[in-house]
Amino acid sequence: MERAVIRGNIRTVGGLAAVAVALAVVVSLVPRDEPGLIDPWRPPAGHVLADTVDLGDDRALRLWVKPGGWYVQSLVAGQHEASIGAGGRGDQFTVAEVFEAYVGTVPLPDARTVSVRSTGGVAVHVGVHEGAFIVAGAVAASDERRLLVTPLGPADVVLAAETSVPIAGRAQ
Repeated sequence: MERAVIRGNIRTVGGLAAVAVALAVVVSLVPRDEPGLIDPWRPPAGHVLADTVDLGDDRALRLWVKPGGWYVQSLVAGQHEASIGAGGRGDQFTVAEVFEAYVGTVPLPDARTVSVRSTGGVAVHVGVHEGAFIVAGAVAASDERRLLVTPLGPADVVLAAETSVPIAGRAQ
């Protein structure tokens, strides 16, 4: 009977060893997410990178556009932090505060750049991409309620008079 007990113990230890080896093989074959292999954030299909605004302190905003829509991606140290987007175009100028910048839309298809400033402020020229633009938040104080936008065409030809555009979400 003693032999049967020893044989049973050997079978148990052998069986446990075989299970451990099988588990080790399975675990080694499971794919792992390595930092370099993770797909970077991308906006929905059809959006292309149009502009980047450097905010300093290793922070930046990227404007992604497509006809009729835009996304702004916030980056810290080159890594995706957050994003927000909107769609639809109208026949009016719009401006919204997004992260630490202003994103606007221009209803004029020939606009290549816009001149943006606060009342009494210095104008900043930024590119227009698929009818959208982005400008750093430093262009206006936090208590500003409107931005002044002038659309410019090729060779900086003024396409329309300077327009006072309310900043969406701020009390007028």
